Amino acid sequence: MPGLLASKKRSASVAGVALALLLAGCAKSTPTSGGGPSSSGAATVDSKNISGVGTVLVNAQGFTLYHLKPETSSNIQCTGSCTSTWPPMLIPAGASAPTGGSGVTGNLGTVMRPDGGTQVIYDGFPLYTYSGDTGPGQDNGQGIQGVWFAVTASASGSSGGAGGGGY
Repeated sequence: MPGLLASKKRSASVAGVALALLLAGCAKSTPTSGGGPSSSGAATVDSKNISGVGTVLVNAQGFTLYHLKPETSSNIQCTGSCTSTWPPMLIPAGASAPTGGSGVTGNLGTVMRPDGGTQVIYDGFPLYTYSGDTGPGQDNGQGIQGVWFAVTASASGSSGGAGGGGY
């Protein structure tokens, strides 16, 4: 029996180390400029029609951009671990102001985040991607917790449907 007990302790120890390494990797993740690979140069915001949601804003890689409903550029609420799930759309170091593609009718700008990054805003609302969107044109973050919504290309705000309305 001593051999069996030692084997169980070893298995538990290995599992504990694996879990610690996994958590350490998650804790050190840093926000990127959005879903998909990071882009160099200016941050570009474009528009794309997504079935069921309509024409929404997307980043240069085609990933849907979202807004946290109660948040404004003067009141950034998604910080810390929130940015692992909802990476803010940041201006790359050394890049100029964000640019808008065709169909982007609102005002693009930037705001300094509490963590020091420069985030892209649209009509005063900070923009984010969703880590659950694994490819361009997805809207898996739409309506999450009743406060996260894809940002419409019109200047009216987010595509919130019955519970999320525009601004």
